[in-house]
Amino acid sequence: MCGFIGNISDSPLTVGLMALLGIDASGPSNNPATGPAEFIDIITSGAIKPALWWLLLDRHRGGQLGPSKYTSFNTRSDKLHQQGKAGYIPYRQSRCIIPATYIIEGEGYKGHRLYHKIEPTARAFSLGGLYRSWLNQETGEEILSCSVITLSPHEKWKGIHSKSTPLFLPVEDKDLIHDWLDPSFRSVERFEHLLQEPLFHDRLVCTPIERPGSQLKVGEPVIIY
Repeated sequence: MCGFIGNISDSPLTVGLMALLGIDASGPSNNPATGPAEFIDIITSGAIKPALWWLLLDRHRGGQLGPSKYTSFNTRSDKLHQQGKAGYIPYRQSRCIIPATYIIEGEGYKGHRLYHKIEPTARAFSLGGLYRSWLNQETGEEILSCSVITLSPHEKWKGIHSKSTPLFLPVEDKDLIHDWLDPSFRSVERFEHLLQEPLFHDRLVCTPIERPGSQLKVGEPVIIY
């Protein structure tokens, strides 16, 4: 489960990712530390937009849109082909990339959980995501919501997060990324290999920290290739 994301807009990691994608590096907002149900940056077909990190929204008191009672900041890959599930239609019509200079994963029980801040070394993560568009009927404002696609756990993440791994997209494959961001591309068989086995595509620096809010280092980094 991916439960905390940071994206520093002027980081060389983010600048490098945007250059590879051919997107103006000045576009992303600065999201240095963001948890679920907050706004993060997503990349759609050639554009960067803010989206609420919670795919399913409900209308709350006063008609305002907000997070549904159903947890949906992540979407499990094994649910993407199940009709009626929250990610089924977005996976076919509205995929996105979620840039991140780091993510934070936890392992263990609440109150005794060990967190790791996980950072790439070449360029910012390009997390595979889904998004939806919602209309605030009171104001006419469009609101986007999103989720991170998660895969099975990676064997090298034992002790870091044993439940799941975010989908890291191979951003160097420009043809695949073009199809991923194309809302008219519906032949999702093209992406099936991405869902079979979690891959990192970069060397990762995994630093033990006290908690996501403080990010105080409590141990030596572990390097994963």
